[in-house]
Amino acid sequence: MAKIYSLPAGAKIPEDIVSIATREKIDTARVEAIGGVEKLRLAYFNHVTKKYEEYDYQEFLEVTSLLGNITLKDAKPFLHAHGNFGRKDRSVIGGHIIFADVFPLLEVVVTPTENKALRKFDEDLGLNVIYRT
Repeated sequence: MAKIYSLPAGAKIPEDIVSIATREKIDTARVEAIGGVEKLRLAYFNHVTKKYEEYDYQEFLEVTSLLGNITLKDAKPFLHAHGNFGRKDRSVIGGHIIFADVFPLLEVVVTPTENKALRKFDEDLGLNVIYRT
Protein backbone atom coordinates (compact mmCIF):
# COMPACT_ATOMS: atom_id res chain seq x y z
CA MET A 1 0.00 0.00 0.00
CA ALA A 2 1.27 3.47 -0.90
CA LYS A 3 2.14 5.98 1.80
CA ILE A 4 2.70 9.73 1.51
CA TYR A 5 5.41 11.60 3.40
CA SER A 6 6.34 15.26 3.71
CA LEU A 7 10.03 16.13 3.85
CA PRO A 8 10.81 19.55 5.37
CA ALA A 9 13.20 22.27 4.25
CA GLY A 10 16.77 21.07 4.56
CA ALA A 11 15.95 17.43 3.86
CA LYS A 12 18.33 15.72 1.46
CA ILE A 13 17.63 13.72 -1.67
CA PRO A 14 18.45 10.81 -1.92
CA GLU A 15 19.37 10.29 1.76
CA ASP A 16 16.03 11.14 3.35
CA ILE A 17 13.99 9.09 0.87
CA VAL A 18 16.33 6.14 1.48
CA SER A 19 15.83 6.71 5.23
CA ILE A 20 12.08 6.31 4.76
CA ALA A 21 12.65 2.97 3.01
CA THR A 22 15.03 1.83 5.75
CA ARG A 23 12.70 2.88 8.58
CA GLU A 24 9.64 1.31 6.92
CA LYS A 25 11.58 -1.84 5.92
CA ILE A 26 10.82 -1.32 2.22
CA ASP A 27 13.18 -3.18 -0.12
CA THR A 28 11.62 -2.30 -3.47
CA ALA A 29 9.20 0.50 -4.34
CA ARG A 30 8.04 3.12 -6.81
CA VAL A 31 8.74 6.72 -5.72
CA GLU A 32 6.97 9.89 -6.85
CA ALA A 33 7.34 13.42 -5.50
CA ILE A 34 6.47 17.07 -6.00
CA GLY A 35 7.59 20.16 -4.10
CA GLY A 36 10.65 22.36 -4.23
CA VAL A 37 14.44 22.34 -4.01
CA GLU A 38 17.01 25.11 -3.71
CA LYS A 39 20.20 23.22 -4.53
CA LEU A 40 20.38 20.51 -7.15
CA ARG A 41 22.85 18.34 -8.99
CA LEU A 42 21.52 16.63 -12.11
CA ALA A 43 23.31 14.29 -14.45
CA TYR A 44 23.05 13.11 -18.01
CA PHE A 45 24.40 9.63 -18.76
CA ASN A 46 26.71 9.77 -21.77
CA HIS A 47 26.40 6.28 -23.25
CA VAL A 48 29.53 6.74 -25.37
CA THR A 49 31.88 7.52 -22.46
CA LYS A 50 29.76 5.48 -19.99
CA LYS A 51 29.98 8.35 -17.51
CA TYR A 52 27.55 10.79 -16.00
CA GLU A 53 27.97 14.45 -16.94
CA GLU A 54 26.96 16.46 -13.86
CA TYR A 55 25.36 19.91 -13.68
CA ASP A 56 24.80 22.07 -10.57
CA TYR A 57 21.95 24.51 -9.93
CA GLN A 58 21.83 27.00 -7.05
CA GLU A 59 18.33 28.45 -7.32
CA PHE A 60 14.79 27.75 -6.20
CA LEU A 61 13.22 25.14 -8.48
CA GLU A 62 9.77 23.59 -8.34
CA VAL A 63 9.84 19.81 -8.48
CA THR A 64 7.22 19.34 -11.18
CA SER A 65 7.90 15.61 -11.35
CA LEU A 66 10.22 13.23 -9.54
CA LEU A 67 9.93 9.59 -10.55
CA GLY A 68 12.07 6.73 -9.46
CA ASN A 69 12.44 3.46 -7.68
CA ILE A 70 13.94 1.97 -4.59
CA THR A 71 15.84 -1.27 -5.05
CA LEU A 72 18.48 -3.08 -3.04
CA LYS A 73 22.15 -2.43 -3.82
CA ASP A 74 24.76 -4.04 -1.60
CA ALA A 75 21.88 -5.20 0.65
CA LYS A 76 20.76 -1.59 1.33
CA PRO A 77 17.92 0.52 -0.12
CA PHE A 78 19.07 2.51 -3.16
CA LEU A 79 17.15 5.34 -4.84
CA HIS A 80 17.32 5.78 -8.61
CA ALA A 81 15.39 8.92 -9.52
CA HIS A 82 14.92 11.33 -12.41
CA GLY A 83 13.21 14.68 -12.17
CA ASN A 84 11.83 17.67 -13.98
CA PHE A 85 12.34 21.02 -12.30
CA GLY A 86 10.53 24.25 -13.16
CA ARG A 87 12.10 27.70 -13.11
CA LYS A 88 10.39 31.04 -12.46
CA ASP A 89 10.29 31.71 -16.21
CA ARG A 90 8.45 28.36 -16.59
CA SER A 91 11.34 26.71 -18.41
CA VAL A 92 12.13 23.19 -17.27
CA ILE A 93 15.36 21.30 -16.68
CA GLY A 94 15.59 17.60 -15.99
CA GLY A 95 17.71 14.52 -15.65
CA HIS A 96 19.13 11.93 -13.28
CA ILE A 97 19.12 13.27 -9.71
CA ILE A 98 22.49 13.06 -7.97
CA PHE A 99 21.43 15.13 -4.95
CA ALA A 100 19.13 17.96 -3.93
CA ASP A 101 18.35 20.07 -0.87
CA VAL A 102 14.60 20.34 -0.22
CA PHE A 103 13.01 23.80 0.08
CA PRO A 104 10.38 24.54 1.28
CA LEU A 105 9.09 20.93 1.29
CA LEU A 106 8.81 17.75 -0.74
CA GLU A 107 5.70 15.56 -0.83
CA VAL A 108 6.79 11.98 -1.48
CA VAL A 109 4.66 8.94 -2.30
CA VAL A 110 6.30 5.55 -1.78
CA THR A 111 4.51 2.52 -3.20
CA PRO A 112 6.10 -0.82 -2.26
CA THR A 113 6.20 -3.45 -4.99
CA GLU A 114 5.55 -7.16 -4.65
CA ASN A 115 8.94 -8.25 -5.95
CA LYS A 116 12.43 -7.66 -4.57
CA ALA A 117 14.75 -6.02 -7.12
CA LEU A 118 18.52 -6.18 -6.70
CA ARG A 119 21.13 -3.95 -8.39
CA LYS A 120 24.75 -4.39 -9.29
CA PHE A 121 27.22 -2.59 -11.52
CA ASP A 122 27.25 -3.74 -15.16
CA GLU A 123 30.71 -3.17 -16.67
CA ASP A 124 29.42 -3.29 -20.27
CA LEU A 125 26.80 -0.60 -19.69
CA GLY A 126 28.66 1.40 -17.07
CA LEU A 127 25.53 1.51 -14.91
CA ASN A 128 24.04 0.00 -11.77
CA VAL A 129 21.33 -2.22 -13.23
CA ILE A 130 18.55 -4.39 -11.87
CA TYR A 131 19.77 -7.93 -12.30
CA ARG A 132 17.29 -9.98 -10.32
CA THR A 133 13.63 -9.53 -9.47
